[in-house]
Amino acid sequence: MRVMISGGGTGGHLYPALNIAAALRRVEPACELMLVGAQRGIEHRILPTSGYRYRLLATEPLRRSRPW
Repeated sequence: MRVMISGGGTGGHLYPALNIAAALRRVEPACELMLVGAQRGIEHRILPTSGYRYRLLATEPLRRSRPW
């Protein structure tokens, strides 16, 4: 099984993603995991030490305006 998990920006998004990866690894040790995050988020500090394969992407915030 191959699984890609995306999450980051803040620890509130990244740490649940890491917990899901750990749970998958426990249930299916042969599972190929890759985590994906942003170069500018907290993940650029955390993922290199996580022990999982990862990719950091150059991302931009969504531009949106408030109609009111």
